[in-house]
Amino acid sequence: AKIGIAFVLFRIFDMWKPWPIHASESWLPGGYGIMIDDVMAGLQALLVMWLLQLVGFWGV
Repeated sequence: AKIGIAFVLFRIFDMWKPWPIHASESWLPGGYGIMIDDVMAGLQALLVMWLLQLVGFWGV
């Protein structure tokens, strides 16, 4: 279940492209900017998953 939630969060951040993700597309030339935006979306999903863990969303 956690993997599914993480994947959905990644896809949401990847499609929505909030500030750091959208800006990352122009940091590097060519396809590297496109790849770094996927990494940034994954990191934001990781941060949300970590925050859910921190507040006890998954239980003890």
